[in-house]
Amino acid sequence: MKSRDMIAPSSPYGSPSFMLAAKGLVALHRLIKDGKDDSPEAESIRDALDAPLNALNAAEKERAQWLSEDLYSVSEPPAGPTKEMNPQAQRYLNEAIEARQRREWDLALALLRRWREYISPALLSYLRGLVWREAGFPEVAAEFYGHAAQCEPENANYRAIYLRVLAESNLSAAARLAAEVLADDEKHAPSVVAQAAAICYEAKAASDAESTQLCRKLIPILERNMTRIENDSSEIPSSVHTMTAELLGFCHEFLGNSGAAIDVYSRGLQVNPDNANLLISRAILLYGASPRAITDLERAANLDSPIVWPYLFLAHHYLITNRFDQCRLMCEMGLKMRGSDAAKSRLEEWRAIAQAQLGFSAEAVRAAFEAAIRLNASNEQARRNLAAFEASLKAPGAAHRATWQHKPEAAIRQFGLAERRYSMAS
Repeated sequence: MKSRDMIAPSSPYGSPSFMLAAKGLVALHRLIKDGKDDSPEAESIRDALDAPLNALNAAEKERAQWLSEDLYSVSEPPAGPTKEMNPQAQRYLNEAIEARQRREWDLALALLRRWREYISPALLSYLRGLVWREAGFPEVAAEFYGHAAQCEPENANYRAIYLRVLAESNLSAAARLAAEVLADDEKHAPSVVAQAAAICYEAKAASDAESTQLCRKLIPILERNMTRIENDSSEIPSSVHTMTAELLGFCHEFLGNSGAAIDVYSRGLQVNPDNANLLISRAILLYGASPRAITDLERAANLDSPIVWPYLFLAHHYLITNRFDQCRLMCEMGLKMRGSDAAKSRLEEWRAIAQAQLGFSAEAVRAAFEAAIRLNASNEQARRNLAAFEASLKAPGAAHRATWQHKPEAAIRQFGLAERRYSMAS
């Protein structure tokens, strides 16, 4: 199950050589932290760093030097106690935060460095991690987040973020830590357990057998986590409940326990009724069996969900209920969203049918059918419907319409479940 909180930088923060240098400095820092400064491995990393460091421009060389200093600073005990925050230091801390929000990474890091004596070590590392992650360097960010979590082990937010960012750069290492959390889940905060469970799922092998085994293992852990959250909801962000519900529901869904999955998604929606992912998950399982599915899908579409599913299911619903203009609009919206070629092939096919029923030109209808076949060569129904359309053009009578082939709701539900299962499991 892919994480939905990945952060991409708006523009590259350094050349490819700087990226190599940053990774090398992190690797060297880890060895130094473990007391292996003079090891052959450390010497090998230093040798490998020569080429990328020499290739840096002046600004990048300075940035690399400051990065090295900041990494060293988290390995050493503080020089003294944190100074009491004063108005001037608070103003510059706010300026550092604002610089990060403007994606002025160097300025943000410089301000944090300048006023670090007034910032607790945990918060300082957290803020540095935030900058480096948003700049596109999860390896660097993980070092700082890890230090923040080490400084304040009771801070669940630091621990959960550290696990997530570590997974972005070193999934196997994150999975090892996550497994330790899940081995004694009730000793850890619900946000940490939820993140650990998601990481363990991401790190599994792709086989159905391992997925089945892992889902069976995760279900009781996630059930306990949901109960803990629901019993202490005032202290825990609703996003943690949602994350737990999504993964728990998917595990039930993967094992074929549709009723249990629907119940879990409904529990999640009681806490966060406008979560599009939970609405879509429940709607797919209910499609063709309950009118609630359409309500959920329309709500998810109104929330501007960026994935294809609400638009695909609504397009099919409008198609089989002869609301062709609504069908066409849903198809066109869905084609702009994230989704598989197989899903978009269905949308092009249904758009073609809707256009034909609305009197669009033969060229427009034919183009949509051909797009459906290009997207998925195994879409035989699109081929048959295209053939029916071509035959209708040769038939006498301006009012003649082709006889279309449609998949029933149950078949579309199974198609959606299979496609979604593949995308979430891979």
